[in-house]
Amino acid sequence: MKKLISFAFAALLAVGAFAQTVAVLGFESDNFCIEERTGTMSDLLTDELVGLPHITVVERKHIDKVTGEMKFQAKPYTDPATAKSLGKMVGADCVIVGSADVFAGTLTVTARTIEVETAKILYSTKMTCDTWSEFNRKLPDFARNLVSVIPVPERFTGTWTGTVQTDSYTDEYEITFEKKGKCTVRVTPDGNFGSPLTAKGTWSDSDDILHINARFKTDIARLKTMNWAAVYALGDDGESFSMNIRGEGDKLVRVVFAKTE
Repeated sequence: MKKLISFAFAALLAVGAFAQTVAVLGFESDNFCIEERTGTMSDLLTDELVGLPHITVVERKHIDKVTGEMKFQAKPYTDPATAKSLGKMVGADCVIVGSADVFAGTLTVTARTIEVETAKILYSTKMTCDTWSEFNRKLPDFARNLVSVIPVPERFTGTWTGTVQTDSYTDEYEITFEKKGKCTVRVTPDGNFGSPLTAKGTWSDSDDILHINARFKTDIARLKTMNWAAVYALGDDGESFSMNIRGEGDKLVRVVFAKTE
């Protein structure tokens, strides 16, 4: 999702799109030669972040509104505790704070990414430039580095149920996605005969492809090995997803899973 949003909708959209909400709290400088440019610098950084995947950006005017209403001082942002407090007020998961100065004719820009929930500094970086053209040239990589350490929220953690239905059978699946790539799969075979099959397995989610692997102790050939790898489509509310898997005769079967807990 690539969108600049107001903080009033930030939390809602972040949940729906599984993006992390980031607020650029601005750059500070004690150097009068560049002090007036710090606002432009933070705006340019914000623009770069808008185009990055899994990132939702809080609009600058809403940050200014909150700081104005709460009567924050002019330069509170380098303090992680204060950055945490302000980040919560604007609905951000992470905030970026920075400073700029000129040493021997070279512009030095430092920035830190702070996790709002813990006030932990996730990343700190520095960029040096001799010209503003060089600043603009280096800015895209600078922006990507600042958010590369932000963890993407888990899309699937929890329990989901779905049905694999073909012309010959209907199997009911219950998959519990756990952290660190582990999962538990329960399958009630067609006809509901016998006890449900249960197996521990692994899963991963990369480039919108969901991988699920598990092995069952069973004589049912189609269920002995579960080796799914397919592009998935997540529901708008984040409470369902669908994917096409290989069924009997290697035909594609569409499966829809709903989150139950």
